[in-house]
Amino acid sequence: MTCPICQNENSFLIWNDKLRSGKNKWTKNRNKILQCKKCDLVFLDKRKKFLQDNKIFRKKFDGANSIDKYFTFNRPREKFKLEKILKHINFNNKKILESGCGAATNLDYLKKNSKLTAGLDSQIYKAYVERKHLFYSNMNELVKDKIKFDIILSLGEIEHKYDVVNFVKKLKSKLSKNGILIFRIPNFNNIYKYLIDYDFLKYDFRISHNFYFNEKSADFLFKKLRLKITHKSGLQEYDLNHLIKYVKSRKRVKSYEKIFKNEINNKVISSIEKYKISTSLLYILKKK
Repeated sequence: MTCPICQNENSFLIWNDKLRSGKNKWTKNRNKILQCKKCDLVFLDKRKKFLQDNKIFRKKFDGANSIDKYFTFNRPREKFKLEKILKHINFNNKKILESGCGAATNLDYLKKNSKLTAGLDSQIYKAYVERKHLFYSNMNELVKDKIKFDIILSLGEIEHKYDVVNFVKKLKSKLSKNGILIFRIPNFNNIYKYLIDYDFLKYDFRISHNFYFNEKSADFLFKKLRLKITHKSGLQEYDLNHLIKYVKSRKRVKSYEKIFKNEINNKVISSIEKYKISTSLLYILKKK
């Protein structure tokens, strides 16, 4: 099987089992997942296009795709990511685009100090987001517009794309001369996988993810597309207490006891992020 990124034909099978197909649902049949021997990319053997639309994806995996659901489920997660990014990037007086913006909670926060805010996502968010921001309901609309952006955010979608190379190219084409592109990418080589392997992967592998990146494969992709990495770090989205409960129960965690105090938790999370075995990776990029 040819790697979708580096075109290497030497890949090996790492999964031949059921995939999660929705909220607490799995496919009836087995599905293959491969890993490239050259760039390390992990990818679905038969990639899917229909779950790129958040109208379908969020209904299927989150249980609903309403504005209210986005606020209750996604807003806390997006706030956490944005707070991490704000430590590295100044958004003041910038033209900002968020791809996969949902109900625009990040854009709402950034709007007061920015020059312009715009979002790209499914048509279902159009009426709501357009009250405060410029909105694109598909990539073609965005590409045709003459506006260039100083900062483009993509914080939870690169793994869903059918043609990830073309997706990143199009975002890159919308950057201003000194613009920056920010990705938050789920990290395949994370501590949960290392500790419990199959019992983590049986939940993590899903039909909505066409790709699973680690540091090596993400680096390869961005180098191939002539994007300079100006910052790269681990991003751990769950605390130590969550990790311990997951390891003990070997299933997805809904609630857990706070065993470790903040000081211990923060030290451990800092180390997890330092060595990039975190649940996600944060990349800040510029055109070469």
